[in-house]
Amino acid sequence: MAYGACDMTALGSSWKNAPHTRKYFYAGGHYADDGTGNHIFKDQVYVEQLTPLNGPTKPHPIVFIHGQAQSGTNWLNKPDGNLGWASYFISHGYECFIIDQAFRARSAWFPGNGSMATYSAEMIQQRFTAPKKYGLWPQAALHTQWPGEGLMGDEIFDAYYASNIQFIKDEGYEQLAVQAAGAALLDRIGCPTILLAHSQGGMMPWLIADVRPQLVRAIVALEPKGPPFQEAVFSNMSTRKYGLTDIPLTYDSQVVDPVIGLVKTVILSNSPNASTCILQADSPPPRQLINLKEIPVLVLTTEASYHSMYDWCFVKYLQQAGVKTDHLDLGKIGIHGNGHLVFMEKNSDQVAAEVRRWIEEN
Repeated sequence: MAYGACDMTALGSSWKNAPHTRKYFYAGGHYADDGTGNHIFKDQVYVEQLTPLNGPTKPHPIVFIHGQAQSGTNWLNKPDGNLGWASYFISHGYECFIIDQAFRARSAWFPGNGSMATYSAEMIQQRFTAPKKYGLWPQAALHTQWPGEGLMGDEIFDAYYASNIQFIKDEGYEQLAVQAAGAALLDRIGCPTILLAHSQGGMMPWLIADVRPQLVRAIVALEPKGPPFQEAVFSNMSTRKYGLTDIPLTYDSQVVDPVIGLVKTVILSNSPNASTCILQADSPPPRQLINLKEIPVLVLTTEASYHSMYDWCFVKYLQQAGVKTDHLDLGKIGIHGNGHLVFMEKNSDQVAAEVRRWIEEN
């Protein structure tokens, strides 16, 4: 794929980007002793602010939050060179704020902030770009929308995998840092925003909205990390002890110890197409997420992703906790073949249009 200035057609439609102005700044963070008596600045997030050239026409900006091993570049051009979701929403009048989560990319990591990890190319192939070739879950056979072969050596796969980065293993620390920095970002924006997040980043809107509910107008969760309380498909390890997150959320009565305070029930799956689900038990009455109850939520699930095994459980948990939640199951509305990286796939604009329709209706 040629990316030289002499061949603009090689860039697909990306060179026709929606006219906008661009700024960047950092939100959150604080000074800390570096262990020698000197100081470093840590726990901040990089923010890229993209504003339609003649100003936004929509009242609520969108804050984009990427997933694990990713950065804010997810929302710019797609790895095939075509326009990403930031351009789509700018062209429809939305101001966009794109973050790099703490300890990723332009949000600096300092030694001592926890050990680091990354994803292998093989794992990316198996779960995201070429799941049909591996068949690790039944719906993987339906995946058709990734542009290219989705394997090492394919130029689109290589362009995508080159953007993958390291992340800290301590999810609780990551969540605390992004919650605080996200709150600082919303304070700076100063008006109610739409939080749009993907995968591991999908835990962050619950945490940010929990401390700034008055500054969150809606949440769009693209296959958010889940399901409640445990992993699924690839393991059944216990995690997310507060249901949606590893660190505390505000329920209607204080949950000091979530093992005791959140009484659970297990719904066993009777289908190879669905995972076991853990919800709050009906008795005592399920605890309510009181700071999220007035915020409309959209959970989006694709047809061919491993999330199609369990996002239904995630939606049930939110609804059970009093959160107004809609479930956009793409396969059920006739949008077929998408996987977990839906916003980078061939029909990404069609999916973005459905998200925009929901936002504008809610």
